[in-house]
Amino acid sequence: MTLSLCNQLDDRRRQRPDAFAYVIDGAGRSNEVSIDHVFRIANGLIAAGIGKGDRIAVLSRNSVECAEVMTGILCSGASMVPVPSTATPEAQRNMLADSAVKGLFVSDDYREAALDQFLDLPSIRSELRFALESACDVFSDHWVWAGQFPTVSPNIQMALDEEYDILYSSGTTGMPKGIIHSHLARHLLISGTQAMDFEGATVLTSTPLYSNTTITTWWPSVWVGATQIIMRKFNAEQANELVRDYQVTHAMLVPVQYQRMWAADNHTAANWESVRWLLSTSAPLSAAMKEKILADTDAQLLEFYGLTEGGVATTLVARKAAELGKLASVGQVQPGGELKILGENGEQLGPLEAGEIVGRTGIMSDGYLNRDDATKAMHWFDENGQLFYRSGDVGYLDEDGWLFLSDRIKDMILSGGQNIYATDLEEALNAASDVVESAVVARPSDHWGETPWAFVVKQPGSMRSEDDIRHEANGRLSSIQAIAGVTFMNELPRSDIGKILKRQLREAFTED
Repeated sequence: MTLSLCNQLDDRRRQRPDAFAYVIDGAGRSNEVSIDHVFRIANGLIAAGIGKGDRIAVLSRNSVECAEVMTGILCSGASMVPVPSTATPEAQRNMLADSAVKGLFVSDDYREAALDQFLDLPSIRSELRFALESACDVFSDHWVWAGQFPTVSPNIQMALDEEYDILYSSGTTGMPKGIIHSHLARHLLISGTQAMDFEGATVLTSTPLYSNTTITTWWPSVWVGATQIIMRKFNAEQANELVRDYQVTHAMLVPVQYQRMWAADNHTAANWESVRWLLSTSAPLSAAMKEKILADTDAQLLEFYGLTEGGVATTLVARKAAELGKLASVGQVQPGGELKILGENGEQLGPLEAGEIVGRTGIMSDGYLNRDDATKAMHWFDENGQLFYRSGDVGYLDEDGWLFLSDRIKDMILSGGQNIYATDLEEALNAASDVVESAVVARPSDHWGETPWAFVVKQPGSMRSEDDIRHEANGRLSSIQAIAGVTFMNELPRSDIGKILKRQLREAFTED
């Protein structure tokens, strides 16, 4: 079996040439104009000898040009490597070297870093260095270059086992791990969203295009022909306006985006009347936030929990979960998948027993590029020799097979020989009056080994002290779980897709 994105796009260009493929900053780009440009890019890469087995990188802020280049790379038969823009230049260089990309498209925001860090990488061909926006002596104008090539479909067919992309986390130190996805893995993603009616939909794209979170909705939108409303950078008030003004029907938002959009002055339930599907991933969405979304919209709200690597994957259908009193869960294993909970010695645990989550599903990546050791470390095999992927997360299954998360293994606090889950402490803190959000990490302790310390964002204007909030939260916790101290912050450090960077919080104690 083969797949052809080229055929999908060519059919759409004929059937719906004037429909918008993308809208950004109030300007739309039609299917015809966008697909013409995509095919010019693909044909240009093919003319340069690029095709199956090759990799081309994109380092860019969110833009229509970035989305079209990603699509053009796939239409050439090559694999795309979207480089995290939030990674350090050193880490980005390591990613480009690790994936041995032959070409690089870069936007203005990152061109200076590219000029300083990437030009001596031997795999990147000098004639395949392109500027998405402003050209220079080293990075050619990609519009001028692409304009030399025809708009005819390249008609590339891809086998299911051929490489689709390599995704890197935006780490700052060490050798990055590149996760390899095949066309099969991405095709299963499309199959899983068929019931969501992406064809003809209007989709809000507000997270970075290089992230797996975004690709979850970007790729089905490209494949079936949705209109994507792209935000260069997320802003809650603007996002509320876009949902209202463009009658958005689908959106993938991370939990902090939901929180900020609902807290914005221009949030009203009327803004969301057009929305049919709301998705959430990257971090747990609180039960309280789910309740607000369900109350203010008629949309189907789905929460996805899983790994970029695949293997571990659950889906929570929020309205069903609300009926069953399970909104605090992250759902049930996806069809055809299997989850197990492992104890500290690798033994399988029963219902309500917390341990490491391992899983297997139809969507499993091909492991890490050039990192056999890391790939093998992720593997766990059951008694029948079936492969499961380790998640690094702690959780438990209830008697009905619903998964509840406890913590990341690396975020657990070991105090006086007891495992303490930071999520339990954060739930107690977030229930305290005047607390907007919190994060709890381990602080080194001579007496206990580690002790819980909280970083808290409180409501503007609140007069509550650190001790006030700590004592209120500790009133909901056992003596073993007691929070040792609280530090106020204006905001918690987050990744580009909204995950709290607990590593940065722990660094506050390295000089103690």
